[in-house]
Amino acid sequence: MTDIHLSDEDCAFIEGQLQMGAYRTADDVIRAGLQVLREEDEELRRLIKIGEDGIEAGRYVTFEKVGDLKKHILALARKRQDARSAPEHEPSRTERPGGRL
Repeated sequence: MTDIHLSDEDCAFIEGQLQMGAYRTADDVIRAGLQVLREEDEELRRLIKIGEDGIEAGRYVTFEKVGDLKKHILALARKRQDARSAPEHEPSRTERPGGRL
C-alpha cells in the first residue's frame, strides 16, 4: 500500500472528527472523505457526458465577442431569478373550494 503523508492541518481535522464522535477511527474519516471524492468525480463525469452529448446533438451557443457571452450569462441569470421570485399559482374559481370567490 502507498504511504500516506498528511499535513498537520489534515491530522488536526481528523482528530477533531474523532473527538466529536463523528467517526470511530481515522480510517473511517479517510474512508468518508474518499467516498465524497468518488461521488463528486462521478457527478462531474455525468455532467461532462451531458455536455458532450449536447454538443454532439447541436445544443450549444456560439458567440462572436466576449461581451456577447457575458450578456447571455446575465440574461440566463435574470431568467432564473425571475422564475424563483414568480408568485405562486393562484387557483382559479373552479379550483377553489366550492368554486366560489
